[in-house]
Amino acid sequence: MSERAIPHVRKFLGQRLRALRKQHQLSQERLGEGSALSGKFIGEVERGEKSISVDSLYRVAVTLKVPLSLLTDVGTSRHPVPNANAEKILALVARGHRPAQIRRGYEVLRAMLGRSRRTA
Repeated sequence: MSERAIPHVRKFLGQRLRALRKQHQLSQERLGEGSALSGKFIGEVERGEKSISVDSLYRVAVTLKVPLSLLTDVGTSRHPVPNANAEKILALVARGHRPAQIRRGYEVLRAMLGRSRRTA
């Protein structure tokens, strides 16, 4: 792997970690506590500033109750990297809304995005 690819991997991993943490409605501090890490370190990993060991990443996956592969499948279409706006939408939906509200929101977004594709 080239040295240039490493920041890309850290950024991907950080974005994936942030999205999953928000989806599980955990603060960086709470995820850190559950993983025997500091909240500050979780933030640094999410921003792609720090690398995380496989052991620590495993503890994070256990805390999030997700398979380790969900965090580490770099660049697969099955688990795409969310952008900042997608993360905001996911965080909004993950706040415990009723299923009917989520379905309604999905239909609104689908209609809006469908129209924007046709007009673009």
